[in-house]
Amino acid sequence: MFEISTAAGLVVNISATGATVSSIRLDGQELTLGYASEAAYASDPYYLGSTVGPYANRIDNAGFPLGQQQIRLTANDGPHCLHGGKAGLNHRQWQLEAQQADQLTLSCRAAAGEGGFPGNREFRCQFRVTATELQLQFEATTDAPTVLNLTNHCYFNLDPQAQQIDQHYLQSPLLQVLDKNGSGIPTGRLLSCAEQYPQLATGQLLQELFRQHGALDHCFVVPHGEQRLQTLATLTSPDQQLSLTVLSDLPGLQIYSGDGLGVPFLPRQGICLEAQYWPDAPNQPDFPATLLLPGQIYRQQIIYRFARQNGANSND
Repeated sequence: MFEISTAAGLVVNISATGATVSSIRLDGQELTLGYASEAAYASDPYYLGSTVGPYANRIDNAGFPLGQQQIRLTANDGPHCLHGGKAGLNHRQWQLEAQQADQLTLSCRAAAGEGGFPGNREFRCQFRVTATELQLQFEATTDAPTVLNLTNHCYFNLDPQAQQIDQHYLQSPLLQVLDKNGSGIPTGRLLSCAEQYPQLATGQLLQELFRQHGALDHCFVVPHGEQRLQTLATLTSPDQQLSLTVLSDLPGLQIYSGDGLGVPFLPRQGICLEAQYWPDAPNQPDFPATLLLPGQIYRQQIIYRFARQNGANSND
């Protein structure tokens, strides 16, 4: 288990199993769900804090066209491939490349054909802390055309006493959300957040959001062409004294209310705010492309910015 920290009181623990963020503490307060034992991450079914790939989220019917080929993947979510299927990066042992007091770099490789994905691929994830901010930088390369979509899967809970996240507030400036079918695959339609989630733009109590819409496992999307670092969502503690703002240059944010959590956790004990490409993009030509070619470098950033009302704010 590795640890990086700042003088501002942010301490982050990272496991080489799945390049996993196992703990984020600010002034001693735990902010994300984790196991008591590092060994538990080797069999964790919830992607708890892990680096998710080689393709985060779902690919319809575990397959997609690539050039003249039809690629077949391993199905692990009914007929679909979720988070890379059996070739997921979350249970892989990553290697230490570099470590300093405030940053850590882990890497791993995946061979062509693992889980059905083409290309011999190399993945790298850098974790860096500054003030009260955790920055994640993902990089990847391939020697053959492939698809790629990496994210982090932390389950956040900003109230150390709460067994559920119902009393947290969630705000997002994103204007559209992907319509999806009953098995979580996008239909291709973009829905208006102003119509579907009218209170989300200004902030809404999660309990009220759940009452209106049930479980959340939806991809909220950034307008086409805006590939720049920007705020995707802000989660605020029940007492409104602590907030988490998620920033990224990725084109979507999967908001997952953690309903699938089980022992030793409880359903909705944490919420995932997963910056990523859109689900099933390899099968949907109108979605932002996830194709990675030899000679290209996949490079994307996610930032978790924590702030307290008492002035212990992160850097802008």
